[in-house]
Amino acid sequence: MRLSVFSLILSGIFTAVFVVFIFAKWQDKNEHIKKLNSEIMTMRTKLNHAEAVGTKALAYARVSRGLELIVGRRLTTAQKKILTERLYSISMDYKIDPVLILAVIHQESKGNPTARGAFMSGIESGALGLMQIKYESALEVAHTVGIKLNSREDLFVPEINLMVGTAYLLRLIAKYNNLQHALIAYNIGLGNLEARLRSGEALPTRYYNRIMQNYMFLSMRIFNDKY
Repeated sequence: MRLSVFSLILSGIFTAVFVVFIFAKWQDKNEHIKKLNSEIMTMRTKLNHAEAVGTKALAYARVSRGLELIVGRRLTTAQKKILTERLYSISMDYKIDPVLILAVIHQESKGNPTARGAFMSGIESGALGLMQIKYESALEVAHTVGIKLNSREDLFVPEINLMVGTAYLLRLIAKYNNLQHALIAYNIGLGNLEARLRSGEALPTRYYNRIMQNYMFLSMRIFNDKY
């Protein structure tokens, strides 16, 4: 009987030791797994960050290259850097493809920051600068981008023209929720578009089609050509 009790005690001790040993091993393994998971999460964070940086770098390069294709030597390196940064920021903030803005610039002024628009008759239209925006239209939206316009000459400053012209186009896109209508309004004026929509008259699509052609042309060339 005593042997049986002793055996039970001994068995209990061995069992307890075994449980403690297994628990220690499990705890060590669990800590190792936690450490591995932490390392994996750290690596994943770094990879996601690297991917985000790579995506941003690619987007920035896309803007820079597209701008270079349009303006060439019409702007200084410093001016092109400023425009690239502004256009990149606008595209990120407002979720608009920067190449679309570049397509408008290409169509409107061929990248000439001092361009003055003119009608077929030769009379000046009042459209100024890179995006050929009229001073009256510019005044309506300048405050939304924190710019104060003192005169028409301000619109010959490339970054001011870009910011104001893009703000005006974004306003039209938001108003119509229709890119074609927005671009037509940008070309013929908001009042003219509204009149045509009310009358049911066919809309002039030539300008819109040209912008889309410019967009396709720039999109294909941006990374197909050698720097």
